[in-house]
Amino acid sequence: MSSNKVKLVRYFGYLYLEAEVSTALKILKAFREKRGSREDIEDSIRILENFDAYYELMRKKYKEFIAPRKNEADMLSGVVTVDKIKLEHDGRRLATIVFDKRVRPEEVADIIKELNLELIES
Repeated sequence: MSSNKVKLVRYFGYLYLEAEVSTALKILKAFREKRGSREDIEDSIRILENFDAYYELMRKKYKEFIAPRKNEADMLSGVVTVDKIKLEHDGRRLATIVFDKRVRPEEVADIIKELNLELIES
């Protein structure tokens, strides 16, 4: 997957976005601009910016996903954006962002289009 390609997959009601870390960061920063600064978005950005440390932590603890911190009030009011993140390393640094069930696919697709990224849907 090249750095400007983004894969969107819907699975059990959740929307999964797969991309290289630099691209995933651009998308999360666009969400921050659009939705405002929220604890889950800020923590997700921090996780991706510190990819190597979090990847090593996940590997050592045999975890597949990392859940960013979420504000309880945001959860109750339905404004959480990121549910969990998966980090992969196969010569490239890849991230899978699992969006909260309340995030609309159209909203993600619009951000991808605004950033001029190539969308691969499956």
